[in-house]
Amino acid sequence: MKRQRLRKKKAKRIKNLIAEKYSIEIEGDIDLVEIDGRKVYLVNDDPLLFEHDGEIYPTILALLKNKPEGRKVVVDNGALPFVMNGADIMKPGIVYADEEINKGDFVFVTVEGKDSPIAVGIALVDGKEMIGKKGKAVKNIHHLKDRIWNTFFSEKK
Repeated sequence: MKRQRLRKKKAKRIKNLIAEKYSIEIEGDIDLVEIDGRKVYLVNDDPLLFEHDGEIYPTILALLKNKPEGRKVVVDNGALPFVMNGADIMKPGIVYADEEINKGDFVFVTVEGKDSPIAVGIALVDGKEMIGKKGKAVKNIHHLKDRIWNTFFSEKK
């Protein structure tokens, strides 16, 4: 895995963007690595950010460390195995969605009864429309046990 330290100016720009957009404060040097063609940003050796379609998003680890407010979608236990296999989040599996979510927003997904995120994604509909009988509500772009997660946290290490 090739690792490249970001210049201070670019790192500062990313830190400001993340603080403004997600209310997550990033401290430390930022290194860039590529995993299966995806850019992952390491902060103090932790994979805290990743790039998807030219946008930078927090990883599950960043969310675990920072406990953000809002943008939360909760799925029932039946949806858990599908989400963990990378499936998009379907309306019938959603039991709660923050009504402030707008289509195109970054969201994080938890499972009923737990507070820890299991996936991050992009809202395909507004939060008020996420609970329903059929259709996709969230595009899953990173989840527990995906390639980004397993590269850093698999038991094989």
